[in-house]
Amino acid sequence: MAGNINNKIGKLKDMAIGRCRERIEQAACKAKELMNRPKPEGEKEGTTDYPQPSGITSFLKKRHGL
Repeated sequence: MAGNINNKIGKLKDMAIGRCRERIEQAACKAKELMNRPKPEGEKEGTTDYPQPSGITSFLKKRHGL
């Protein structure tokens, strides 16, 4: 019985880790696309137009889509 529960917990953990890896890979692809996109002539290098985030998590969600 305990082995069965441990197997289920292991499978759930593996599924969760797999989903996290997929999301990280998607975010990396999105970041690469944004970095390789040509800048419009009027846009300055390194200028961002983001409002002040309340925390690092909000910043990452808005900036990188995580």
